[in-house]
Amino acid sequence: MTGDFLQIQQDSSLNCSQKLDEIKGLIQNIGHPPPGSLYYVSDIFEACVNQNHTKCLETAYLISKESTVAASSDLGRGLEAIGIHDINAVNQFIDKKIQGQYLRKAHYLAALIPHFYRGQENEMAHQMSNWYNTCSYFFFRTLENTLKCFLEESSGHGATDFSSEIQPIKDELEDIAQLEGLEPDNAYQDKNYEVVKVSILLNDLEWSTKNTVDWSTIQSNLSQYTHLAALLSLNNNPIPDLQQHNTHPLTKLLRLDYTDELAYYDHCIELITPGNGQNSDPTARLRNELLTRKSFDSTIAEIEVFNALRRELGVNAIEIEQQAPNGGVPDAKITTGGETIWVEVTLPQPQPSYEVARRYSASMNPEESDARANVTKKLRSQIRDVKNATGDLTMLVIKNEESRVDDEIVGDYIEGYTGIGIPQDDNDADPIILTADSGLQYDNVPDHLDILVNYNTLKNLSDPPYIEGQVANLTDVDQGIIDQLADAFNAEELTPP
Repeated sequence: MTGDFLQIQQDSSLNCSQKLDEIKGLIQNIGHPPPGSLYYVSDIFEACVNQNHTKCLETAYLISKESTVAASSDLGRGLEAIGIHDINAVNQFIDKKIQGQYLRKAHYLAALIPHFYRGQENEMAHQMSNWYNTCSYFFFRTLENTLKCFLEESSGHGATDFSSEIQPIKDELEDIAQLEGLEPDNAYQDKNYEVVKVSILLNDLEWSTKNTVDWSTIQSNLSQYTHLAALLSLNNNPIPDLQQHNTHPLTKLLRLDYTDELAYYDHCIELITPGNGQNSDPTARLRNELLTRKSFDSTIAEIEVFNALRRELGVNAIEIEQQAPNGGVPDAKITTGGETIWVEVTLPQPQPSYEVARRYSASMNPEESDARANVTKKLRSQIRDVKNATGDLTMLVIKNEESRVDDEIVGDYIEGYTGIGIPQDDNDADPIILTADSGLQYDNVPDHLDILVNYNTLKNLSDPPYIEGQVANLTDVDQGIIDQLADAFNAEELTPP
C-alpha cells in the first residue's frame, strides 16, 4: 500500500490537483494510511502547495479524520509547508470548521494545528482568543497537541529548545486565564520548564471552565472527615486558603460527597491531630503545607510515612521534625530496639514529559537510575551530615513516582539489574543472563545510609493495606527492626549483594 503513495508522488503524468485527488481517493478507500505513506504525502504537499493550497488543506483534514497525526508524524513537514505558504487561508479554514462547535471536526483539526503554525507561533497566539471563544474544546486540544509537539522535538528535557517559541502562546494563555479569574503564577508553582508551566495553566483553565465550586458544599463535605477537618481548621477556616488557588487537590476531592482517598487521608492524620499525636507535632506547619498547592503531594507523602510508622511502632516511638545534634531537622526520629533512626522522606518530581504528555523513559542501569539520583541528593543535602554528627542509624523513604521511581527501579538499584539478551554476533545462540552491579557501590551509600524504603499508595483505598513497598537493610541493622519496618510499609525485603 505504501508503494501506491510513492507511485502517485513520482507519477509525472499527473498534475498537482490530480495527485491530491488520487491521495484523497486512496485514503477514502483504505482508511488509515499505511506506515511510511505520509512521507510521500508531505512531498506532494510541498510540491503542490503553491498551486493547490486549498486542496492541500482539505486533503490534510481528510487524513486527520482517518488516522492519528502524531507529534512526530511524517506528515508534519507537508503541514508546515501549507502553513508557511498562506497562514491567512489556514486561519479561515479553521474558523469555518470550528463554527457550531462540532466536536468531531474540532478533534480532527486540532491534531494538525501545531504543524500548520510551526515557526509562526506569534500568529497562533493571535488566533487563540478567537478559538477559545468559538470552540473551547478545539482550543484546549490544540494547545495540548502543540505542547506535545514541542516536547517531541525537544532534546528530551521538557522542550528547553523551544522556550522562545512557547513564549507568545504562554503570554496569550495568561491573558485568557486572567480574564477567567485565574492566577498564572499559582499554576506555575516552582516548575522549571516553560512547557510544563503552560501545560498546568492550560489544565487549570480547562478545569475551571468545566466545573463550578460550591464552597458551602466543600465546607460541609470536609466535616465528615473528622481528623482531616480538625487539622485543616486549626486556628483558621481552611476555605479561604483553598480559594487562593486556581484549583487544589483537596478542592477537587471535596466537591464529591465522599471519596476513599479523603477517608484514607483522614485515617493517616488521626495519629497527628492534637490529643492523638505528640504535643511537639508540627501540626500548624503540616496544615499550611497541605493547604498550599505546590507542597500538598509531598506533605501527603510525609503524613503517610508518619502514620505507617506510628501505627506499627507506637506514637511515642515516632517524633516528627526533631532537631538533630548537627542542627538539621530530619522529617522523623524513630526510637526502637535500643536504636535511634533519623528518617528523611522524599517524593521525586515527575519527568517533564510525564507532566505534559504522560510519556517517560527510565534507565534500567543502576548507575543512571532515578533511584540513585534521589538517594544521592538526600545523602548530600541532609543524611550524611546527620550520620557524621550522631553515628545513629539513618533511613530514607522514597514514595514511588511513576516516571521516576518504582519497585523495579529500586530493586535494580539495590540488588543489581538482571535481564536476558541474545549475543549480537550469533542470532541462533541461546539467550544469556545479563547482570549489572548494584548501584550501592556508587557514592559510598552504606557509609551514610542504613535503611532504604520505597513505597506506593495503592489504588484501592477502601480497606487496608493502603500502601505496599520494599525495604533494604544496607548495613546489617538488627533484623527485628527491619521486620517492623516491613510490617509498617507492607513491604518485601530487598537483599543487597
